[in-house]
Amino acid sequence: MSVALKYFNKFTSINNNIVIFVSAISQLKSLNLPFSFQKQLNNKEFVSRIENNKFIEINKETDFNDGLIKIKIYLINKNTEYPIEYGSSIYNNFDYKYDTTISFVFSKTLLNNNQSACSDIILGFLIKSYEFKKYINKKIFYLEHILIFSYGKSKLKYLNYNNNLLSAINFCKDLVSEPANILNPTSYAEKCLPLKKIGLKIKILDLIQIKKIGMEALLGVSVGSVNEPRVVILEWNLKKKSKPLILVGKGVTFDTGGISLKPSQGMEEMIFDMAGSAVVVGSMINSALNKSKKSLVGIIGLVENMPDGKSQRPGDIVKSLSGQTIEILNTDAEGRLVLADILTYVQKKYNPKEIIDFATLTGAIMIALGTHRAGLFSNSDKLSNRLEKAGIASGEKLWRLPLGKEYDAEINSQRADIKNIGSSRFGGSIQAAQFLQRFIIKDTPWAHLDIAGVSWSKKANENTFSKLHSPGATAFGVRLIDQFLKNK
Repeated sequence: MSVALKYFNKFTSINNNIVIFVSAISQLKSLNLPFSFQKQLNNKEFVSRIENNKFIEINKETDFNDGLIKIKIYLINKNTEYPIEYGSSIYNNFDYKYDTTISFVFSKTLLNNNQSACSDIILGFLIKSYEFKKYINKKIFYLEHILIFSYGKSKLKYLNYNNNLLSAINFCKDLVSEPANILNPTSYAEKCLPLKKIGLKIKILDLIQIKKIGMEALLGVSVGSVNEPRVVILEWNLKKKSKPLILVGKGVTFDTGGISLKPSQGMEEMIFDMAGSAVVVGSMINSALNKSKKSLVGIIGLVENMPDGKSQRPGDIVKSLSGQTIEILNTDAEGRLVLADILTYVQKKYNPKEIIDFATLTGAIMIALGTHRAGLFSNSDKLSNRLEKAGIASGEKLWRLPLGKEYDAEINSQRADIKNIGSSRFGGSIQAAQFLQRFIIKDTPWAHLDIAGVSWSKKANENTFSKLHSPGATAFGVRLIDQFLKNK
């Protein structure tokens, strides 16, 4: 459910739930409110409580309201690193059965000195408000309106931009949260078609086209499922003389492991094995809504990995679109097969400036990094540095891991050009990244982001992203790419 945002410059009876943000207690004196804080400011206990707790909640009577107004005051450190996380941290301080409308009031000092922080506080609050309750029949209470106090005709400079970004994030979360009996490769592709309305060019490759093109590695993953594969291509602002940034996403709508069947415990989490593809779709939506001047192409490979009499077997050899042959030693190492073919396809069809792929590729990345950072692998120091800076700025942090010939040798096969798992269980994330690098043509700047540990905040009881998101999908990568494009 979306929250309506509206400005107001005069307090009325609907403003009965007010949240005030100041960077200094003295700013309470100068707020344009229908009541005074002078009495409270003369009270040392009141001031001390705010200074110590950075928060206080009080009730006040007013002439325009029959009852009491609930007021929450937040004292913000002007050097707060991530205002977006600050905004999300206060979301649970309300009861949305009653608090359906909240009025936000920022001091003039905050508005004059840091417009982006004020907008980010609202964005963080709204990001936290997302919960996937689509299939719950009991009545769910939601926040309905945020009213933002405006001094005269002033408006928050970044509010519209952030609201578009929020729409992209929530679309991504919706995709990741859907169960696999609803979201399969064909229904997923159909969900992308309406995105033409916001200016994206959408092309969907069906089974016949995928076969004709020769994406046999991708097809090998899908043959055990009754749901046909799809490849979806999204284009934004392509120019003849401009090389596009290519975003590539793994879209395994459900992953049983195939013949190399996963253990039953935790298999329900494999609904989000398509999170990389959702990040690509969300990033393309954000670019279209916010009218990015960059040239972008997004491509997602959509398959379902199921066990069946027709399924791919360990020991099979397939020929990828690149011409390289792949020995399948484990059918649960399927995401890299999907990515191999769509990476090849976009490089042949487009002339990419850079390629960034997103995939919930390995459980091994969580052994290395936990659930706080995504793994970054790249053949380009320049691209890596820019991604790492974007990660720090957005709070969606990355950690670069190595690639090298010594790891590359571990995926050589005696029966084919390459095998889909390494010679040992050690360094599994690196071996997977080395596999993908085999399909990068002529050292095109490329980065692979393994987001297996950061795409879902239920994976651990507590992680970095439980601060910003309610339990469930995190859309990790959408804000990262937004920041990356701003920094270019």
